[in-house]
Amino acid sequence: MADEAERAPRVSLGMPIYNAQRYLRSSIESVLAQDFTDFELIISDNGSTDDTWQICQEYASRDPRIRLYRNETNVGVAGNFNRVVELARGELFRWVAYDDLLAPSLLSACVEELDRSGPGTVLAYPRADLIDDEGELIKHYEDHLDLRHRLAVGRVAAAERRRTLLNPLYGLIRLAGLRRTGLERPYMAGDLPLIMELAAIGEFHEVPQTLFYRRFHVGSSDSRPEVWWSPNRLTAEHFVKLRRTGRVMRALADSDHPRGTRLSLVVTYAGAWAYRESRAQLARRTYRLRSLVRRTAEAG
Repeated sequence: MADEAERAPRVSLGMPIYNAQRYLRSSIESVLAQDFTDFELIISDNGSTDDTWQICQEYASRDPRIRLYRNETNVGVAGNFNRVVELARGELFRWVAYDDLLAPSLLSACVEELDRSGPGTVLAYPRADLIDDEGELIKHYEDHLDLRHRLAVGRVAAAERRRTLLNPLYGLIRLAGLRRTGLERPYMAGDLPLIMELAAIGEFHEVPQTLFYRRFHVGSSDSRPEVWWSPNRLTAEHFVKLRRTGRVMRALADSDHPRGTRLSLVVTYAGAWAYRESRAQLARRTYRLRSLVRRTAEAG
């Protein structure tokens, strides 16, 4: 019995939380309802001041697969995301946000895809729906990050050209591959270097069913990209993008790939970023031109 209790599960789920009481119960219940049952749920509370910890204790008392940890001091969002990775024991890993929901077959579908595709695939993720505060559908979302290119440079280039909300980071990841990365960084868009590092390590496979429901606030700037098209914001945003790009290139340069591969990854990423940025600039100019034409027509 002791050996069975110490046996590592196949899948580790990491839930970093802070003042999560509003949605926490529904998220935990969607995890416990999975039809793939060989998992542990690692919950790391970052010093919540509401009823979060009490809710966690309630669920942990019912299900031995839940492992609870509480940070003595707030270690920041990135620190808490990385802590659940450090605590994971499974072969496969998935982050779980306290406000998202999982369909009952999400884990089984992703495990099946990783088993089918073999070790060259580092990540399997399902299609996602975006939902609002009340759980109502905002939109069916297309991530376009099914990366089945044989070469690392091909996957990184495609990931940079196609990336948007980075929902695949909430897919099922091979833990050994994840631990080769720098994990989540403690700055804005700190998940961007991570997804590029993972793309350099292996393929991403999309499971063709909608099994992930990501809670999204409609009023946030991410849901209204036009707020970034204001000419007054363009210069500041340009420098933000350059800094972010430099951080990704440094992460790829510092990876554990052979030196030649690292150089190729950096050059490839820089080219893909330039391609993406040129298209974004064209979209901004087109938007401003159409706005000008519309205002001129209205002025009559």
